[in-house]
Amino acid sequence: MKNLILKNAYLLLCCVIFLSACKKNDTTGFLSPAIKYPSPSVTVTTGRGLYTSPALATDESTKPLEFSIDAIRDESGKVLTDLMNYKVDTYFWKATATGLETDLSQIDAIRYKVNRPAIDIKPENGQILIYGEATDVKIFPKGVYIIDVKVKNSSGEMVLKNALKITTTPAGPYSYQFAGVDKIDGIDVTFTKLQATGNKLIIRTLKKDGTAIDPKTLLGYDYGTAANPNLKDWHNLGLQKITKYTEFPDRLEIDVAGMPIPVIGGLPAGQGIPIWGQRIDMYNNESAIGKYFNYWFDFAIFEPGTWEIVIKLQY
Repeated sequence: MKNLILKNAYLLLCCVIFLSACKKNDTTGFLSPAIKYPSPSVTVTTGRGLYTSPALATDESTKPLEFSIDAIRDESGKVLTDLMNYKVDTYFWKATATGLETDLSQIDAIRYKVNRPAIDIKPENGQILIYGEATDVKIFPKGVYIIDVKVKNSSGEMVLKNALKITTTPAGPYSYQFAGVDKIDGIDVTFTKLQATGNKLIIRTLKKDGTAIDPKTLLGYDYGTAANPNLKDWHNLGLQKITKYTEFPDRLEIDVAGMPIPVIGGLPAGQGIPIWGQRIDMYNNESAIGKYFNYWFDFAIFEPGTWEIVIKLQY
């Protein structure tokens, strides 16, 4: 009986010592081995605005914590030194844009240029950042990337191997995203770069038989919100300056001051509009196809040139 009591006491003492070692210590701190991203595998379209991952879940580890990228590897485990050294010019913001800005000078007043690693990390919470300017496909091609993250606090440091798996697809010279239609079945939208020079858009809207619709008959919707106060038609390309706007019976031709369109991403979106692109929302009462229809989509063009955009209605 006495031996049994001693054995139970010994086991209890071991449990107390183990729990004391595992719990947060006010003197030396606690660094949990269970720190992880909520979603350890993500898919990213690069070159289409800033990507920001969720923060690391720290499992009651002692704060402050400091995170850094320990390695970026491919699926075979090879460390990608060139990618880790790849830096881009981007912007940090001193204030939040309202979406009501009418000139780039208003934007430049609340941002400043920085040179940062193309794949970056917020040291305070472990969020992984991939900047929209990371477009060099020779260094950062389509692929799968594994990120190891180092974490430090008052109790020491450790490396979170395979912390985040990122599958990437470059956006390319343009990006398009269908948003919606009303009273028609759908739209087919194609982008063709006709010339490598210039800063011009040629827009054609076609009936289902391929006949052109006069752009004068297509009107844009006014969203009427603080985030989206402007008419969402071809007159409005965000802060991009339109230098010439010409309507022909079968097409619309727009010359702009330069590319990209929109000239800056990252402004407030709202109404489901992504911050990387420009929303176009057009309707016709009935003169074009004999009934009302409406379509809307989001797009961005990143490279200079003469671009043809063809919207073919499905109905």
